[in-house]
Amino acid sequence: MAKATDEKTYALFSTPANKKIIAELTKRTVKFFAFPPLETEKNILDKTKIEYLQAVKAFDWIVFTDLFATDFFLQNLSENEVDLFEMDAVKVCAFGEAVSDRLRFSQLHADFIPVLIETENIISDLTNYLNEQEFTELKFLVVKEISRKFAVEEKLKAKGAKVFELPVYDAKITNKNEAAKLKTLLKGGAIDEFVFSDAADFFALQFYFPAECLSDVFTDIKISATGENAFQTAKEFGLRPLYFLLPG
Repeated sequence: MAKATDEKTYALFSTPANKKIIAELTKRTVKFFAFPPLETEKNILDKTKIEYLQAVKAFDWIVFTDLFATDFFLQNLSENEVDLFEMDAVKVCAFGEAVSDRLRFSQLHADFIPVLIETENIISDLTNYLNEQEFTELKFLVVKEISRKFAVEEKLKAKGAKVFELPVYDAKITNKNEAAKLKTLLKGGAIDEFVFSDAADFFALQFYFPAECLSDVFTDIKISATGENAFQTAKEFGLRPLYFLLPG
């Protein structure tokens, strides 16, 4: 149950985007917890994965699973001198409007954006986008973090699609001991409101709770967003956000 406004406990990521909010909460002596940011590092691709990039138009679909994967993919395209026009022949699935926007900045178009970033919904929306028969023999290239497993891949295989993985980065949580403590506090109901300033915060939080849906994690916690970017992404993760207002 949420406390009175002046007793509420907040949480947010300790990132540059949240610097002003953290300073203001500190100034107003409001209790809050700052989650350590996610560290991302480029994964060095082996020969086979580089060939995926160089022959990207051989795939029918490319699936971009988060913002970080999108950035590293684009970086790899440039480093391997793959022309962006090669992507014109490939359908693109973007997990969320923020991912689609990031692609758009590089003049790439997302053909399919699921309403919710959740396995069953993605498959259902994609099935509606395609005819059921069209999954057979389609080649999907899933751009992802090196350790993440996506149930979507198994669902696609079950429908007859061929699925290939392109792990473009490695993610690590800084200060694991502090992260473990904060996860316990969040799950234990010690946090009333989680503030999001960037869509990347949601994708980062998935690494804190890799086996759970964020909508389940935040069942009894208020979600607030500081702008349209974070607000839209919250809805795509099945959350019910409000716009953030400083307490007091």
